[in-house]
Amino acid sequence: MVYPAKDPDLVGSKIMTVYVAEIKGRGIAAFHADNGSDAERLVRDRVFRDDFMVLATGGLPLWDGVTDIEVRLARPDEEVKWRASRAKAIRQGNIEENDVGWIAFLVALTDRRNGDQSGREAHRSTAARRRSPI
Repeated sequence: MVYPAKDPDLVGSKIMTVYVAEIKGRGIAAFHADNGSDAERLVRDRVFRDDFMVLATGGLPLWDGVTDIEVRLARPDEEVKWRASRAKAIRQGNIEENDVGWIAFLVALTDRRNGDQSGREAHRSTAARRRSPI
């Protein structure tokens, strides 16, 4: 299949593959990586894991710092959510079209650092290392 050059799901001529970080069988965050090794490397990143310990859902941190974080390919519904979230961020000027480091959280979040109890989904760009929910 041929895609137009401006397709936001492409980087160069390559389709972006979406992965999910999963904890205890629950998809927590969807993100792009070139391959499974890169996806594993991102999930082991200290900043990525720090966010998982600071952000909460249902009053509990996303990650306890001990439980394994698994990486898998995104299911179709998770991939759709990531692509829609990224497209919205591009439209709103939060990220550039070539910023592939976008993370879409798949659970409602609260930020324990600032007491944000809005329950909104937060999205982060690892390329920009944004630390506050959008």
